[in-house]
Amino acid sequence: MPPQVTPPVQPPAEQRPSFSYVDQPRKGGAGPTVGIIIIVILLIFGALYFWGAQLNKQQDQLPLIPSSTGTN
Repeated sequence: MPPQVTPPVQPPAEQRPSFSYVDQPRKGGAGPTVGIIIIVILLIFGALYFWGAQLNKQQDQLPLIPSSTGTN
């Protein structure tokens, strides 16, 4: 004899909540906006860091500046 499946028991209509978290639209919070701003700032700082490192590589040797005093 196969097992019998009973349908889930639902509470009466007067006891069911009239709202659902899924149905209500979510109100925007500051969390995602702040997170995006922090990520953008970190990307800018990283780009400036690598740009500065690239500029320092290009200036390996200092230019020779002749002195105005002679060695006579």
